[in-house]
Amino acid sequence: MKKTLFIITVILLISSSVLTAAFVYNRQTGYEINAFSARSMALGSTGLTSAHSVMNALKNPAIISGLSGKYGIQINNTLTKNDEDRSFPIYDSFNSWIDDAVYASNSHFFNNVSTGAYWNHELTEGVKFSTTFNFAPVYDFNFKYEENVRNNQDTDNDNEPEKIAMNRYKGDGTIDSYTGSFALSLQNDNNIFSALSLGIGISYLDGNNTIDSTIIFTDWAKERMEGDPDSLHDVIYHQERKYSGTQLNFGLLATISKRLKIGASYLTQAELHKKTKTNNDTTWARENVRYPAKYGLGMVYMPRNMWRTKLYIDMKYTTWSNYSAHYDDIIEYFAGIEHDIFNSVPLRLGFRYQPTAKNDEITLTSFSAGTAFSVYKNISLDLGMEIGTMNYKHKDLFPDSNYANASLWNTQYDDLPVDRTNPDNVDDNLISTMATINWKF
Repeated sequence: MKKTLFIITVILLISSSVLTAAFVYNRQTGYEINAFSARSMALGSTGLTSAHSVMNALKNPAIISGLSGKYGIQINNTLTKNDEDRSFPIYDSFNSWIDDAVYASNSHFFNNVSTGAYWNHELTEGVKFSTTFNFAPVYDFNFKYEENVRNNQDTDNDNEPEKIAMNRYKGDGTIDSYTGSFALSLQNDNNIFSALSLGIGISYLDGNNTIDSTIIFTDWAKERMEGDPDSLHDVIYHQERKYSGTQLNFGLLATISKRLKIGASYLTQAELHKKTKTNNDTTWARENVRYPAKYGLGMVYMPRNMWRTKLYIDMKYTTWSNYSAHYDDIIEYFAGIEHDIFNSVPLRLGFRYQPTAKNDEITLTSFSAGTAFSVYKNISLDLGMEIGTMNYKHKDLFPDSNYANASLWNTQYDDLPVDRTNPDNVDDNLISTMATINWKF
């Protein structure tokens, strides 16, 4: 049974396409990925002190010295479901708010694959050298938004309103990290720190993304506009971007006592070469963009109890003001707790609080859970799930004046549509599940 489960899981991991999921809100910078293993996701995307995942080296390269075994590999697959509802407020004739009317509801699935491998070598007694190589998307530009535009003719007679146009706003692509990490660990019970690890990671960042914004009028609408000098035309806008650059990551992991470890990391600012081209351009526009530096600090505390509990707490300070003067520096908080309930099968719970750089009062708040078990000999499977939500206000993505043509509306009773001045209410929700295969030798 375990062998069959392992084979099925590997097939699912290998057959998955390299896509991830973001929000429309993050379309300019990409959505920053914080969890690089199912264990990390289940523990609130912590990882600065968790030496259980080779890919946590992307958070803190010093932790790889704590990986057990001579060498090993890790494969992750993440499936994410994004739901987004957009609504606008309705007011009565006395200008009193009645309710919010949902005019667009989107639900789409995405997935991603990442992988890593490590090697440990003991130089002398108490001194160990470790190295890893990881591939993972770190910024995600994938999103999908669709809405229908319909007129209001004859709706009082229980007729379905005619569709005028189909609006679509779609993004694809990621910025991927190809990272080599190196760590040196020292163990000596007579030192201030009984175990101390120092690490460095060197990343090559490469990626591209496209954004498509289209307004496609239906055949019914085009027939209504025949012979009209003010006829509306389809709108097709395509933008393509390419990114490349390098980044360094410095890390530390220190054992304070048998029950307390601390970790710290510094991810340098990445100056990426960015090329942009639209369907109206003949050449690429070139510029440099500065993706932010990140400072991380974390701890793991292991209290004395029968469940071998571990409490993880991480903090991260990100200097998004380096990217743009209109962005805020933000502090993110991550927390997770792990219990070994029975037969070394853990129960993991987590929480994270992530403000957004464009407005630090708009936050993504998520809760997570997960577990793990042995699949076959030295192969284990970790499972994690995260549920998050973000609410904010945003202007209409497709202003109503795009469809203000008298041929398309029953102007005998209603005025032509005009652009709304009040912003939309946007409710974003995500459900992510991740499976991680660990194979150690």
